[in-house]
Amino acid sequence: MYNQSNILNWQPLNFQDLSSCRRSQLTKKKQDNNVEIIDAESEPEIVEDNSVAIEQDLQQLKEEIKAQAYQEGFNLGKEEGFTAGKQLGYEQGYQIGEREGREHIEQQLNDEKAHTMQAITNLLTNFQQSINDLDELIVPKLVDLALLAAQKTVGSISKVKQKQLVYTIKALLEQCLLISGPIILHINPDDFIWLEPMLGEEIKQDNWQWIADPNVESGGCKLFTETNEIDASISNHWQIMAESLQGDDQ
Repeated sequence: MYNQSNILNWQPLNFQDLSSCRRSQLTKKKQDNNVEIIDAESEPEIVEDNSVAIEQDLQQLKEEIKAQAYQEGFNLGKEEGFTAGKQLGYEQGYQIGEREGREHIEQQLNDEKAHTMQAITNLLTNFQQSINDLDELIVPKLVDLALLAAQKTVGSISKVKQKQLVYTIKALLEQCLLISGPIILHINPDDFIWLEPMLGEEIKQDNWQWIADPNVESGGCKLFTETNEIDASISNHWQIMAESLQGDDQ
């Protein structure tokens, strides 16, 4: 069934209206296409503008990262360089200090060694000089002491002393055989007592004179001629021996 109102509103189809409608739709579509073309043409400009900004941001970010990395690297390198320099300086300072310390110790040891050697040399020199001084002082004393001991020992043995006196007198007699003048023999009174019986006749034959002289020590004698005097006392014998020994030592 058809609606009454629809029937009443029906009108014949007009192709011109269809054409207008078609043109209207085409025009609208064309306009939409033009809008899309315009949008498409304007979009690259926006994208291009954004790319420049992004490029600038990236470049700035790179610069910031580069600066930050440089600063971090600088700080790290500075710290490591300081540590390495400190270690190197410590090692060099240690080596220099060790070398200077060794040289100082060696110099000190050399100085002490030279001082010690000089002290030893001075000591040896002084010691040798002291020995020489002692020799000059002690040796004569020792000789005198030895002679004194021998003198006392010999002097204390009467038989030895008598034999020595007899030998001395006989030697003097032999030496004075060619003397024509008087010969006077001085002996100690104690020796005169035992010598006169033993040598009296022999002395008388040679024109000798005996004189008991207390100034002549026992065991010795003195002989007088007109031109000479011979001291054969024991003290004189010891003096001659002492001078001979001391002369040999010097």
